[in-house]
Amino acid sequence: MKIDAKVQSISKLKDYFFLVPDYQREYVWKPDDEVEQFLIDIENEYSPDAKEQRNYFLGSIIIANNDRCFDVVDGQQRLTTIMLSLCVFRDLLKKETLNSAQKNYLQIIENLLYNFDIESGETRVRLELQYEESHDYLTALIQEQPYNGVRSPSIVRMQDAYTKILRHFQLYAGIDELIDFAKYCLTKIELVVIESQDLSSALKIFETINQRGAGLNAMDLVKNLLFSNTKESDFAKIKDIWREIIQNLQECSEDQKPLRFLRYFLSARYYNGILREDDIYKWIISSEGKQATQYEKHPVDFAKEIRCMSKRYSELVNATELQRDGCLYPHVTNIGFINKYKSRQHLILLLSLGSNADVPAIEYLAKQIESFFFFSSTLRIQAKTNESLFVQWAEKLRNLTTIDEIACVIEKTMLPYLLDKVGVFKAEFITLSHGVYNPLYRLRYVLGKIENTVLEKLHSPVCGHQFYNDLQIEHILPQSPKNGSIPLEFLSEEEYYSYVYRLGNVTLIESMINQAVNNYNDLSTDQWFYDKQSEYGKSSVCLTKLLDSKFYIGVNTALNRFKNDFQYNFTGWNKSSVEARQKILLELVFDTWRINDLRLDRVK
Repeated sequence: MKIDAKVQSISKLKDYFFLVPDYQREYVWKPDDEVEQFLIDIENEYSPDAKEQRNYFLGSIIIANNDRCFDVVDGQQRLTTIMLSLCVFRDLLKKETLNSAQKNYLQIIENLLYNFDIESGETRVRLELQYEESHDYLTALIQEQPYNGVRSPSIVRMQDAYTKILRHFQLYAGIDELIDFAKYCLTKIELVVIESQDLSSALKIFETINQRGAGLNAMDLVKNLLFSNTKESDFAKIKDIWREIIQNLQECSEDQKPLRFLRYFLSARYYNGILREDDIYKWIISSEGKQATQYEKHPVDFAKEIRCMSKRYSELVNATELQRDGCLYPHVTNIGFINKYKSRQHLILLLSLGSNADVPAIEYLAKQIESFFFFSSTLRIQAKTNESLFVQWAEKLRNLTTIDEIACVIEKTMLPYLLDKVGVFKAEFITLSHGVYNPLYRLRYVLGKIENTVLEKLHSPVCGHQFYNDLQIEHILPQSPKNGSIPLEFLSEEEYYSYVYRLGNVTLIESMINQAVNNYNDLSTDQWFYDKQSEYGKSSVCLTKLLDSKFYIGVNTALNRFKNDFQYNFTGWNKSSVEARQKILLELVFDTWRINDLRLDRVK
């Protein structure tokens, strides 16, 4: 393997024509992040008044010889930003009246952007981007041609980077100051150019350097790892598959943070235990990782599996964040409500299922996870504890495809874990504050799910998220009693408010009705609750409507049987009423969030 490494100033890049192959990642540097840091780092090293400027090391690039040009294996983000900076220098200088020396600097900059290639007989740009998202934007910019093509995310980032650099360079007071800074950038900023005679060797260098701590994005490292183990005849397959992977992650807005997907993918399907992002690449190239994934022997198959799971991941992330009805995975959406819509831990379990698992199988597992998260959230179990459990359970769920198989694993894992906590759950729930389910969308979800359980008992249609999301939270004992007067049975304000915020004291209610009942907060007599009851009876929420003790439908109807069976009949409202309603909710909770369709409090 022949390798040539040279320290080169930017001015020496005139000796190369660079090509970023189409399998490489598009331009991703953001103007207020990496580009700004690029400018700050250079600015911090530049001293306008110094007699001798210090050299500044910008980093390294890895290139492979490819018939009169060089494929860029690593460093394309840095090189693209350098070219954008040179374009800015050129454009600013061209607006000025230059003397002969200044014109020489402009000529040097233009030669770094493009030049006549004697061998091909053509004028060529120094850096050509071949990946699809570039759409020849950089070539047009270098050649000072108007660009009216597609504005892909990559092009938008290049345009934003150009603008950021332009505004920064415009801070220099005059042409002399700008020329001095350009001279510094051309002669004192240095790169290590690592040159290999072929692509395979360059990819191996890239892998070795990053294996030893350069710390690049593990997702990019995996992509290059696949290319380095793939026959060149299969490069197009890997390129197309990888483009689909990135598109899948873009569809759930996670393409800028792909490590989370990669970590969950590996934890779900290969790694046994909790895999940290910093350890992803190290594990993949370990003997254990190679044996598990078989990427060396079957790189295309491994890439296809990543593609398949990235599609599932994208669909499930979007379902988690949906916060409304109409999804292919409604129980996944429910997980977003109970465990917060930015949560992702459940995906470890859902990604573990076989690649051909159908929607009903995925939804069945999601339903069990939804129930798990309700009990876990109520008991305030930490996320790190849940993740430890999930990676253990994922090992047992790997590649399962049927509901029966999934139910069997749930029976041996999740079910006994929760059964062990039933006693603690009951004790906690009896005095539970609704604040446990903050923010409010979680509380609406909990009360809405319980309401739907009641509606099912009444053989009535259940309601969706849109209905419950529009409702407000009513505190039956008011949060702001008139004149601060509280009933005598409460020994202190602290005790009063401990009951105000119990789950048994809140109910869902329509906005207009809530405005009306807010007026009934004079607790000096019992009339306040009777007035509230008359308004509650107008609600379309069953558990709220039934707070009106006079509300009945017919004789021996499902609704009346529910009232009698659950003793959901309140003629007044006090401490005992809150406690009684909380016990009713506890009974309904076990009916609502089941595991394998079993009530946890009745499993023998």
